[in-house]
Amino acid sequence: MRLKQEYRETTVINKSKFIACVLPCRTDEEARAYIETIKKEYNDASHVCTAYMVGPNNQIQRSSDNKEPAGTAGVPMLESIKKSGIDGVCACVVRYFGGIKLGAGGLIRAYSGSVSSALQHAKKIEEKTVYVYELVYPYDLSGTLEGWLRRNTLSQEFTYEDQVHCLFTIEDESTILNTIQDLTKGSLTPIKVREEIKEIDLP
Repeated sequence: MRLKQEYRETTVINKSKFIACVLPCRTDEEARAYIETIKKEYNDASHVCTAYMVGPNNQIQRSSDNKEPAGTAGVPMLESIKKSGIDGVCACVVRYFGGIKLGAGGLIRAYSGSVSSALQHAKKIEEKTVYVYELVYPYDLSGTLEGWLRRNTLSQEFTYEDQVHCLFTIEDESTILNTIQDLTKGSLTPIKVREEIKEIDLP
């Protein structure tokens, strides 16, 4: 599960304003660039605390308290990312100090809670591997194949030349390919063209 796009959410706690900004990132460079962008945008903020988890199996994990008391911001933010189950996230929490000190416990709750809430409300996607195949067949099989392909594949693109060419996309290779062989009495086998990553919006 990944974030679909950047999302921002503002919370006010004891007159301090916390702006949680979260972005899907795949690399250390992307995360660092996003942090710099947020710091420039909010260059008058009291603090811009950050945490990110990127790379293969989320193995790159970094956090910064940005002059808040040690352990009260970056690490709690990172823990919120881990608990969310979302891969490849960079989170920045911008704080405008409101004049009332929150204490260590209050800061931990504010920073971790800001990130948790933003990740909960942000739009999310799931990435699935899909397979694109080409099937070429004579016109006398159109009645058998065309309707079936439209009903049973994710997408289809038909080109009508000397024979019918269909590019279609599927999630499950084994069942579909076996069925096509059955429908054509073993005379046709689709050819794999490529694999793609498809993004599916989550509710």
